[in-house]
Parts: sequence; structure tokens; C-alpha cells
Amino acid sequence: MVDHSQQKLTAREMVRAHAYPVLGVVSSLSLLSIAVLLIPQAVKTHRYNSCIDAQIAMQANINPKRSTAPGKKNYLKAVEHCEGF
Repeated sequence: MVDHSQQKLTAREMVRAHAYPVLGVVSSLSLLSIAVLLIPQAVKTHRYNSCIDAQIAMQANINPKRSTAPGKKNYLKAVEHCEGF
């Protein structure tokens, strides 16, 4: 086995030896930070969608004679409630 500890690398060889791992670490960290920053938006959207579904289900329970589709009026009432108007 050859010992490379005493080997002198030129600047170009040093860049070639270290550029790909450094770029890999930087891109992995950037992807991880993007994923972490998207968590609050995903939670907000999930809660909003759950609120809409619950409001439409309540409207359907109030008047069960209607069709199973929520309808635009019920949907708009649900949006109004979930957005706090």
C-alpha cells in the first residue's frame, strides 16, 4: 500500500480532490434546510384542509337530504369559517 501523506498536491489537484465532496455536503445541507423550512407551511395547509373537510361534513350532517357533493355555497361557508371571517 502506498503512503500518500508525504505527497504534495498542486492547487488544481487539491480542488479536484475536494470539490465534489464539498459540493455534495453543501447541496445536501441546502436540501435539508429547504425541507425544514417547508414544515410550517405543510402543517398550516394540513390544518386548513382538515378544517374545510370538517366544516363540509358538518353541513352535510345538518341537512342530510342534499346530495353528497358539498356544493359551492357550503364550500364557501367552510372557507369563510376556516379563514376566520
